[in-house]
Amino acid sequence: MSPEIEKLADKLLLKIRRRPGKTVSLTNLGQTLKAEPDELRSALILLKELGYKIRKQKNTIKFVAPADSLTDIEIGYQLKTRVIGRKIYAYRSVKSTNDIAAGMAQSGQPEGTIVTAEEQTRGRGRLGRSWHSPPGCGIYVSIILRPRFKPEMAPGLAVMTALALADTISEVSKGEIKIKWPNDILIGGRKVAGILTELSAEKKRVEYVVIGVGVNVNHKTDDFPSELSSIATSLRIANRRKVGRVHLLKRFLENFEKEYRRYRKGQLAASRRKIRRYSSLLGSYVRLRFGNKTVEGIAVDIDHTGALIIEKDSHRRTITSGEVTVVKDRG
Repeated sequence: MSPEIEKLADKLLLKIRRRPGKTVSLTNLGQTLKAEPDELRSALILLKELGYKIRKQKNTIKFVAPADSLTDIEIGYQLKTRVIGRKIYAYRSVKSTNDIAAGMAQSGQPEGTIVTAEEQTRGRGRLGRSWHSPPGCGIYVSIILRPRFKPEMAPGLAVMTALALADTISEVSKGEIKIKWPNDILIGGRKVAGILTELSAEKKRVEYVVIGVGVNVNHKTDDFPSELSSIATSLRIANRRKVGRVHLLKRFLENFEKEYRRYRKGQLAASRRKIRRYSSLLGSYVRLRFGNKTVEGIAVDIDHTGALIIEKDSHRRTITSGEVTVVKDRG
């Protein structure tokens, strides 16, 4: 479809989305939108391809049901946030939503702007890893933040995001949900979501932060490559049913905004009890690699900054980032 038809489809959807179940004249729509009948027909075809249920009878149409497509209109429809997601850029396919969001942040896009896509061809995870992002299965979204705090407060944003994500997934999933510090969400011990935080900062000021989130929502087992099939899962696999991606993303944005407000006031102080409850590491003997160093010990706490506290031989260390694994066999 041409860009002109895509724009017309957006305008058409805005008109009929607000009037579900109501019959609307195509002639009146054509006059209002200044579109020819063939153009309207093409726009309707595009909306149906996206998954919208629209009933056409003679010269009228009726909006029946929305699509579970990550479009700006669907995400923004009745979204209950003040800042996060008030500006939405939705794409069918991109290399990386984080890359696009970083470019937008550099050009001055405001805090709360989000970038989402149906597919990522070069999705990125932490430590240079890739994030498997097939079309129409998951949620791939990046959020631009412009926090007014010092750069040393930024690392805890990953844990804050993980908490908002765990709370959101808890609303739709029955499986045991855990946060693997600092940025993975697990169901039944398998990874269902991940977070990538990237920032641009000076010594005393954060210019912007981009928080990328990937959630495996409606992936089936054969949607994962062989190297991930034993360690990854999806909400569909865990719950044996499909989950509405648009609803899930909207609830996440709402929970994220709530946690972000708390974080700006007192970092994670007000949320530590929940973070401890979700943690997959606390009480376990762990090995943590950061830079060229390796630390081992019992994970005893996560402090108000989001740092992991490890204890060994009555000595405690506070670690703000790294790759952590549970050591099952210490012999």
